[in-house]
Amino acid sequence: MNSKDKHPQEDKTELFAEDLSAAKETLVAKHPVTKKNMTEQESAEYFGLPFISLKDYNFTESVLNVIPAEFARHHHVIPLAISQSRLSVAMADPQQQDVFQSIGFITGMSVDISVASAQDVDWAVRRFYGQQDDELALESIDAHHEQHSVAEHELERLGREQPIVRLVNNIIRDAIDRKASDIHLRPREKNVELLYRIDGSLTTIRFISKSLLAAVVSRIKIIGGMNIAERRMPQDGRSCVRTALSVVDLRISIMPTVEGESVVIRLLNSQVGLKSINGLGFNQKDENTFIDLIHKSNGVFLVTGPTGSGKSTSLYAALEEVRQQNVNIITVEDPVEYHMDGIEQIQINHQTGYTFARALRNILRHDPDVILVGEIRDEETAKIAVESALTGHLVLSSLHTNDAAGAVTRLLEMGVEAYLLNGSLLGVLAQRLVKKNCPHCLKIENVDALVRKSLKIPPNEVFYIGKGCQKCNQTGINGRLAVYELLKVDNELKKLIKENVATSDIHEYAIKAGMTSLTEDALQRARKKEISLAEVYRIRLD
Repeated sequence: MNSKDKHPQEDKTELFAEDLSAAKETLVAKHPVTKKNMTEQESAEYFGLPFISLKDYNFTESVLNVIPAEFARHHHVIPLAISQSRLSVAMADPQQQDVFQSIGFITGMSVDISVASAQDVDWAVRRFYGQQDDELALESIDAHHEQHSVAEHELERLGREQPIVRLVNNIIRDAIDRKASDIHLRPREKNVELLYRIDGSLTTIRFISKSLLAAVVSRIKIIGGMNIAERRMPQDGRSCVRTALSVVDLRISIMPTVEGESVVIRLLNSQVGLKSINGLGFNQKDENTFIDLIHKSNGVFLVTGPTGSGKSTSLYAALEEVRQQNVNIITVEDPVEYHMDGIEQIQINHQTGYTFARALRNILRHDPDVILVGEIRDEETAKIAVESALTGHLVLSSLHTNDAAGAVTRLLEMGVEAYLLNGSLLGVLAQRLVKKNCPHCLKIENVDALVRKSLKIPPNEVFYIGKGCQKCNQTGINGRLAVYELLKVDNELKKLIKENVATSDIHEYAIKAGMTSLTEDALQRARKKEISLAEVYRIRLD
C-alpha cells in the first residue's frame, strides 16, 4: 500500500508502535526482564513509567467509554484520562506491545502507559466493566410457580433477558471473589446502590440505573424461587451457586420500601467458613477449657452474641472436634449453613410447622449422642434442650444475649427452672467479630479522649491501626477475628443460679473465678497491635 493511500489513524498507530517497539528492544537488549522476576512497581521504575494506585483515582464515565468493555476485561487494561489526542491507560504489564497497538487503532489516539498492580487493575475492570459474560450455575431450591398473571409474565420476561442475567451473575460472582458475606441492593430516588459486606463493613461498589431495578429484582426472585408478581410483601428465597472451587448457598431476602424493592443476599461458603478450634483464636487456657467442656457426655453448651458474630463458626468447630469420638451427631438448623459429611443435618421449615421444638422431640428417638440446635428462640425449645441434656445428650446451641452471664438469666426468663439449669448448663461462650489490622501498613492510632476515658486507658499508651496499602486494598483491614469471654459453670456458680438472679452477680463471680471479660480480651488484642482501639470501643461490654 502506498503511504499516500493510508488513513491518518493508521499512520499514527504504526508510528506509535514503531517508536514503542524500538524503545522496548533497546531496553530489553540491555536488561532482559520478564514478568516472573519483576514486580509491577519495579517494572514501572525499570521502564521509567509512572506507577499509580487505582483505588485513589477519580475515574470518569466518558473516558471509560473510550475502550470497549470486552477489550478491557480481556486485556486487563483501564483508561485513565484523555488530553487532546493522547489517551492515558493503566495496566500491570507494560510489555504488551500488541495491546498498545490495538488501543491506538481502536481509539485513534496516542497511548501513554501507567503501571498499576494486577490486583488494582482487576478491581477497576471488575468495578467499571463487570465480569466476563459467563454463566453461573444457579440452582433454585424451591419450585417455581406455574400460574402467572399478565404482569408476572412481563416481569419474568424482563428477568430472563440476557443482559439482566449477565448483570446479576456478575454481581454474585464478584461478591464471591471478594469474599463478601452479604450483597445489598438499596433503591434510592434516582438510582440503585450496590453494596457488599466485606470483613464486617458495608462497602459501596457501584450504582445501577433505577430503570433496571424491576428487572434485576425479578431475576433474583426467579433464582430464589419466589413469587415474581408479589411486590407488596417481604419474601425469602434460597438458591445455590456452583463455582469451580466451591458451592455457595444464597439466602435471599426481598423487602418493599418507598423507593422500590430492597434486596439482601447472604453468601454462605462452607469452604471459607469452617474452622478448627485452633483457628478460633483462644488462648491456651481457654482452648483447653473449651475442649474439656464439649467432651462431656451430657450437658448444654451455649454460644452467644448478635447476628454475624461468628456463633455458627464456633459451633461447627466444636462439632468437628467431637465427631472424632465416633458419636452420633444430629443438627437442627434454620438454615443449614455448613454441610458436614457424616453428620445428619435437619432443615427447619416453619411453613409446614416443622419447628426446632418439634424436630427435637423426633430426633431424641433417633439415638443421638450430640445434638446441635441452631438457635434457642422460645421456651419450648429451651426446655426440650435442657431436658435432652439431663437425659444423657450433649447439646450445643446459640442464644442472642450480649454477654456470657446474660445467657443464664435469659434461659430463666424463658421459663427454664433454676434447678434444671443447674444440672445441665456446662458453659457459655460470648463472642464478637472485630476487624484485624493489616500488618503491612500499621500506623499510630489517633485515639479520641472519650475512648481513652471510657476504656480507662492512660493518655500516653500507644495503639495502632491499618493505614491502607496494596496488600489490603487500601482498607487497612486484614480479615476478622473473634474476641470472647468463656464462662465455665462450676459448683460455686451453680449456687448463684436462682430465680431473679442478677446478670451482674453472675458476671462478677465469673471474673473473680478467672474469666477474662470480652472487653478485656479485645483490649489485649489491641495492645498486641492486632486490632485498633476503636474496635475495642465499638464492641465493649463493660
